[in-house]
Amino acid sequence: MNREIEEDFSRIDEKQLNEIKKEYNRIDGNWLTLHYRISVGLVFFAFFIECVISMIVIRSDLLKISVSLYFIKYLFVPSLLNCICVIIGTILLKQNRLEQKYKMITVSIMFSFICFILVTAHSVFVITFFIFSVAIMLTLVYANQFITLLTSLISIILLSVSELYIKWNLEKESIFESTTRLSDFLIAIFTLITVNIVCMIIIQYEQKKNLASIQIELERRILEKKIKIDELTGIYNRKAFYDMLKDIDDNKDGTYILAIIDIDKFKEINDTYGHHRGDTCLVHFAKLLKEYGIGAIPYRYGGDEFCFLFFNKCIEEVKIICDQIRLKTKELIVNEEVRFTASFGLAEYEVESGAAQLFVRADQALYKAKIVRDSIEVHEG
Repeated sequence: MNREIEEDFSRIDEKQLNEIKKEYNRIDGNWLTLHYRISVGLVFFAFFIECVISMIVIRSDLLKISVSLYFIKYLFVPSLLNCICVIIGTILLKQNRLEQKYKMITVSIMFSFICFILVTAHSVFVITFFIFSVAIMLTLVYANQFITLLTSLISIILLSVSELYIKWNLEKESIFESTTRLSDFLIAIFTLITVNIVCMIIIQYEQKKNLASIQIELERRILEKKIKIDELTGIYNRKAFYDMLKDIDDNKDGTYILAIIDIDKFKEINDTYGHHRGDTCLVHFAKLLKEYGIGAIPYRYGGDEFCFLFFNKCIEEVKIICDQIRLKTKELIVNEEVRFTASFGLAEYEVESGAAQLFVRADQALYKAKIVRDSIEVHEG
C-alpha cells in the first residue's frame, strides 16, 4: 500500500475515533441526565417518606419534642438543604461552558451531599449509612475511575463528618460511648471502601472491554473502507462505484452527472514503456482527478478507465471541469518521456431509466470521444 493511501487510512482512524468518542459522550450524556433525575427523585422520595413517618410518629407516643420542632428538624431543614443542593447542581449543569466530565462530577457530588443530609437527619438509624454506597455505584456507568474515586472519598469524608461532628438527633449515641455504634460506623466505612475497590476493578475491566470493542470496530470499518479503495491509485474502485450507483437509485435526491474517462492509447504506453510506466501514468492521472475534480468523486473502474460522479452541477459546469482536466493531462510528463491524453463521455442521470442506464449512456458518449481522442462528448437524448 502506498504512502498516500496509508495517510488516508490514518485520517480514517482519526475520523472513526472521533465518531466513537461522540457516541460514548452521547451515552454518558444520557446517563448524566438520568443520574440527575435519580438525585432529584431521591429528594422527593425522602420528603414523601418523611411525611409518612411524621404522621405515624405524631400519632404515637414516640414523639419526645414538640411537633413544630420535629417538623423543622426532620422535614423542613433537610428538605430545604436538599433543594439547595439540587438548585446548585441544576445551575452548574446548565452552564454550556462546563465540560461534560465536570457535569458528571457535579451530579455525583450532589448525590453524595443529598445522602449526607439524609444520613445526618436520620443518623439514629445506622442503616442510612449505606445509602452512600448507592452514590458510588451510580458512577459506574461513566467508566471513569477518577469520578468514582472522588465520589467515594467525598462520601467517606461526609459520613465521618456526620457521625463524628454533628449530633442532629439528641437520641443518637456517640461512637465513643457505644461499642455497637462504633462497630456500625467502622462497618459502614469498610463497606464504602469495599464498594469503591469493586467499582474501580469493574471500571478497569470495562475500559479494557471498551478499548477492545473500539479496536474491533475500527478494524472492521477500515477493512470495509479498504475493500473499496484501489491500491494502485488510492481512489475508489469498481465496488465502491457500484455501491454509489445503488445509492443513487435508492435516494434519487438532487441531480447527478457521470463522466467516464479513458486514457487514450494506453495499451501502446504499456507495450512501449512497460507496465511499470503504465502504472505510473495511472497514479499521476488519478492525482490529477482528485486535484482538479471539483465537487466530484473519482473512481477507477478498471484498467485505464475512470469514472467521475458530479452532484448538483449542470452539464456546462461539468464540461468546464473536464476540459480543465483534459488540458492538464496533456501537460503531464511521466518519467520525462511519457505523455498521454484522455477522452471523456458525459451523461445526466434520469430517474425513469435509473443508474444502470446512466453508465450505459456515459459509456456510449465515451465511445464517440474515443474516435476523435482527447475530446469530451455528451450523451444527447
